[in-house]
Amino acid sequence: MKKKGFGANFTLLAAGQGLSLLGNSVLDLALSMYVVERTGSASVYGALLAAAMLPGILLAPLGGVLADRADRRRLMVWLDLLNGGVVLLTLPFLQGAGGVAAAGVLMILLGILGAMETPVVQASLPQAVEAGSLERANAVVLQISMLSAMVGPALGGILFRVFGVAPLLLLCGVCFWITAMLERLIRLEPLEQVLASGGLLQTVFDDLSESGRFLRREQPALLSLVGFTVAMALLCNGVAGVSAPFLISTRLGLSADWYGAAGSALGAFGIAGSLAAGLLVGRMGGSRLAWVLVMMGGCLLPAGTMFLAGGGTMACYGTLVAAFCGMQLCAVVFSVFARSVVQRRVPGRMMGKLMALAAALEACGQPVGQLIYGFLFDVCPAGWVLLITGLLMVMLGIISRGVLATLKL
Repeated sequence: MKKKGFGANFTLLAAGQGLSLLGNSVLDLALSMYVVERTGSASVYGALLAAAMLPGILLAPLGGVLADRADRRRLMVWLDLLNGGVVLLTLPFLQGAGGVAAAGVLMILLGILGAMETPVVQASLPQAVEAGSLERANAVVLQISMLSAMVGPALGGILFRVFGVAPLLLLCGVCFWITAMLERLIRLEPLEQVLASGGLLQTVFDDLSESGRFLRREQPALLSLVGFTVAMALLCNGVAGVSAPFLISTRLGLSADWYGAAGSALGAFGIAGSLAAGLLVGRMGGSRLAWVLVMMGGCLLPAGTMFLAGGGTMACYGTLVAAFCGMQLCAVVFSVFARSVVQRRVPGRMMGKLMALAAALEACGQPVGQLIYGFLFDVCPAGWVLLITGLLMVMLGIISRGVLATLKL
């Protein structure tokens, strides 16, 4: 039976997610700074990010299918146990000559496990609360995610500078295992586990084929919306994911504390974006959503200009962080309304699969962008890269107005 309001199941799920997301946030910073300090190359860092994301992208739809058909509680427990295990097993290999390769393998494994776990957690939420509490529960989970993104980098930056990478990995591995113990206490109603006659692979193929046909034939506007989201991810996550650690650490010569502070600021503006999205409900039409993309690109223009003008270290750092904070706020607003459109137009029986498929397509833009920007920041002036990326985002927003205007938000 589902508990009224926020019962024990939701409390355990939220607490586990808080620990897991905090561990992931600290781990992301630790591995980013470790790779950048060991190699000093944006290309190597961008390539490792892309390699870490690609396997997860390919397996995300499988996670969506499993979330609709398998025992969700057991899946969450085993995935977090595996997360903690691979982190702790990597520890002995980071101190030797193959440390960067070991960090890359760890990033790939964590990407795979994270892509599998995300749709399982999202699909479990409606089972953990009553239908009338679902909106509030989603808001709480979003706030936990943003707070983890805000606190994790600052905490990770301080701990990385004081203790190094090994103690951070040990802490993160323990966080994952505590999360698994909390998830083991959750009680969810069992689902019918009906597979196609050809087994698991045939079931995955059939479910994804059905989802693809639905988007192409019945909701082509949604397919266009996903395309714009992929382009946004390529530009936004590509430039921010590579330039933040590389420019702050290598070009500006600042310590991990400054990178951690930037990550915390991004988390704060992510929370601000979620609050802004709530205030804009009922006021945001499709054409206005296109202007959010335009504003996102506009945020990068001052940072690009400052780098081209040869501004001082702190001036460049301040405008860069301000640019990424503005982009984060706009990206959260865009994502909230885009996700709401998908949820309104997709039948409940296909929700898990289509949300996972949309997330996988969106994530496809990230590794491509990271590879491109890793190369660009190594061979081009940072100011030109930032400036041209901002102009491309502005053009994307203008081009998207026609399609977005047809979608009812």
